[in-house]
Amino acid sequence: MSQLLQLRPVQSARRLIHLNVTNWAKKVEKKKGGVRARGKVVAEPEPVTDAHLLQTRCCGANKMLDGEDPILKPKEEYPDWLWTLHPGKPKNFDELDPNTKDYWYALQAAREEQHTAATTGKKGYFTGYDPCELNFYSRLNK
Repeated sequence: MSQLLQLRPVQSARRLIHLNVTNWAKKVEKKKGGVRARGKVVAEPEPVTDAHLLQTRCCGANKMLDGEDPILKPKEEYPDWLWTLHPGKPKNFDELDPNTKDYWYALQAAREEQHTAATTGKKGYFTGYDPCELNFYSRLNK
């Protein structure tokens, strides 16, 4: 019994030291509402409907609060590759030439999409029969 009384103050002293050490760290206050961007909050601009302004300026390209949209240059001042870009949705690998890198990138993306659909059990996707399902014999027909 005397040994227990001697150990007890040591244990309580360790606990006190432990509690004091954990309180040394500076407490961080949590902000409500999540992460916010720094700077001014600007309302979304209204769409431009003026035909002359749409033909002479690149509307919506100005990212500064005070400033104007850039003026469009003549077609000859832009590089030739700009007019060969495909606007819109990316083409499927069936529509592309197999001798290009775009074909192989599209094929890889299609394979990954098919693999994720098969492994996650996407609705409407047939994954094939399991081997145990192919060798199934019903006992009800006997």
